[in-house]
Amino acid sequence: MDEWLGKGGIGDERRCEVKTQKEILRWLRDNGQNCGAMTSSDAVALVCSVNLSNLISYPAAPPDLFTAYKTIVLSMQPHTRSLAFHAIAAELDWGHRDMIWSQCGLPDCDRPKIKCAFEPGGSRR
Repeated sequence: MDEWLGKGGIGDERRCEVKTQKEILRWLRDNGQNCGAMTSSDAVALVCSVNLSNLISYPAAPPDLFTAYKTIVLSMQPHTRSLAFHAIAAELDWGHRDMIWSQCGLPDCDRPKIKCAFEPGGSRR
């Protein structure tokens, strides 16, 4: 166990960082999204979805991971699910959002109608 802790495990400087709720909400707000209608359960699901997005950043990822992502997003209130779509880009690239959403089979009606401020075609581009 001690060997593992010093080689990429807990306490190692090379560990993989995960996004916190505070970081994700700040990123969304900075990109023009209103996060005010979220419950604490929505916020937990949002954090899980963003951090899971790293594992499904390519279409050939294990199908069970896409199913898990879909289940997490569908646990959010319908009017907050678009935040999960936008928040994918907090961790990955803008283009990953459509790929992940489609691969998961999430409904198009939950895709946001409003662009993020800094995405291509957004208000600050």
